[in-house]
Parts: sequence; structure tokens; C-alpha cells
Amino acid sequence: MTRVSPLRPLARLAAALVFAGTVVTLPAAAGVASASAVPLAGPVTKNLTFTCEMPLIGAQQVAATVTATFPEAVSAGSPIDVTGFSVNVSLDGDTVTALNLIGAATIEGTASANVDVDYNGTELGVTLNGLGFPATAVPQDGPLAIVITGPIPGLTVKKPGSVAFAVGGGFTGKVTPKRADGTPTDLGTFDLPCGMNPGQDAALATVTVN
Repeated sequence: MTRVSPLRPLARLAAALVFAGTVVTLPAAAGVASASAVPLAGPVTKNLTFTCEMPLIGAQQVAATVTATFPEAVSAGSPIDVTGFSVNVSLDGDTVTALNLIGAATIEGTASANVDVDYNGTELGVTLNGLGFPATAVPQDGPLAIVITGPIPGLTVKKPGSVAFAVGGGFTGKVTPKRADGTPTDLGTFDLPCGMNPGQDAALATVTVN
């Protein structure tokens, strides 16, 4: 599966779609919902588990809840706007203990997530960049909840059909733990690669293009 970023030039994506006999455009950034009223299918919530490679303590199980709202259907040439996107991530007690040991009072960071898109049988891999989460207090024990949000580019399909969306196989974070005085801990900013555990239903929604 070809994986592309909607925030980079889309030459390879366009070529693949032309070859498949379709035309799809992805704007550089998400906008507000289109002016004409579009029926919404309602919020979709998907609970998934990932394995993330944490510094110091190694692989940890991370629970994530993905929420987004998709339109039920759109007309060909109109954007498929995804709204209300968020990923609620729960870091376990072992991770919280490790953060306390390095003197972290807060954590903050950025993230990129993979989304699988299927348009009339043509599979595309899209990477959502520009996601992130604000400074979040580290508790003394127990789980730590962070909320990842960010812009979702609209997808415009020029021919009728159906577009299916699913959570991709992984996401990557760049996490910065900070002390109470706002300075980074000795760990600095670290990469947090995460892969979805197998055997889960990652489907989000299928949108009809009329």
C-alpha cells in the first residue's frame, strides 16, 4: 500500500488515481464544513490497542479511543469533511512511574497517524501530520490520559462510488517530558513509535459519493 502525506506534494497519489480511472483531490488543510448542509452519520468511536516502544521501559500496551464524525453521503466534486477528530490515549501505570522517576511534571508533543482509505477498491495510505497534544500534568500514579487532536484534510472525489475509512496500522509521536519549572528532563524529546495490535476491527466509516 502506498503511503502518502496530504501535506506534501501529491504527484504520486494523483498518478495512482488517474491510473485507477478516478480523480481525487486533497486540500492542504482541513476547513470548516461546506456551506451546503451535508447529513452527518454521527460520531464514530473506535477503541483500539497499540504496542508502543517507550524509552527506559520498552514495549507497553496503550489503549486509544479514536473519535470522528463523517458525512453519510456527498455529491461527486464535494469534499468529504471529517470533523470532531480526536484520539484519547491512556498511558499505563508503569509509564507514569517511569515519567515520575525522570522528574517529569508534564508531557507534551506532536504526532502523525496513518489512515487507510479505500475508494472503489483502490487502497490508499494517508499520513495525517500536524497532530499534537498540549502540556498535560503527570499524576503521581495510575493511568495518564492525553488527547491528540489536529486538522484533517478534506477529501474530494470527482466520480460516484464509495470511500471507506479505517484507522491505519500505526502512529508516531514526538514526546517532550518537562520538569515543574518548564525545562525538558534529561530524556529530552523522544520518538514514540506505535503499532496497532493485530486482530482488531479498525473500520471507521464508509461514505457514499453520489
